Formats: sequence, structure tokens, C-alpha cells
Amino acid sequence: MKFYIKNYICTINLIKMKKILLLLLPILFIIACDKKGEPFSQICVDNVTFHVGDTIKLNNCSKRYDTQRWLMPDSTTSTNDFVFFVPSHPGDFTFKLYVTNSKFINDFESSKTVNVQP
Repeated sequence: MKFYIKNYICTINLIKMKKILLLLLPILFIIACDKKGEPFSQICVDNVTFHVGDTIKLNNCSKRYDTQRWLMPDSTTSTNDFVFFVPSHPGDFTFKLYVTNSKFINDFESSKTVNVQP
């Protein structure tokens, strides 16, 4: 009888431990996938639809970066925190942002496409 009770208690403890581990695994996965110090490139814009002649302002909302470089739809570049662009014709315009820091060799890229109506 004692042996049966001991095994039962051990089984209950193992089940509890499994449940705890299953609850912790997603949290551990998220923490492990966040590469500490890695730049995160992000472009912020108030709207994605504009009209010809509107001034489009895009902001660098990136995290953990030292340097930045914008590539505009007209192939010009900028190193400012934000950029302005005035479209002269309708269409879709894609802006690219590259950020990096001293801990990583590669550039981290994000892009945002805005639609310009007549």
C-alpha cells in the first residue's frame, strides 16, 4: 500500500512539472529568439494613402541602432531620423530603411509602400 501511494504522489508531481514546463516553454522560446542587441528596423507613417502633391513624412521608429540610411523612391538617400517626399504622380511608392549598430555587421532593412492617388 505504501509503495502504491508513493508512486501515486510521484506521478502527480511529474504531471504538475510537465504542465509547468509546457507553460514555460513558449516564454523561453520568445526570450531565446530575441537576439540581444540586434537592431530592429521599423518605419512609421501616419497614413498609407496620399494624393499627388501631399507631403509624405516617414519616421525612423527603429530600436537599438547607431546608424540609419533611407532609400527613397526616386533613388535619393538620407541619413536623417525622418524623411519627407512629395510625389509628382500617382502610384505606389516604396521607401526602404537600413539600420545597423556596432555589434552587428549586417544592415537590417524595413520597407513601407504608400499609395498616391491623383
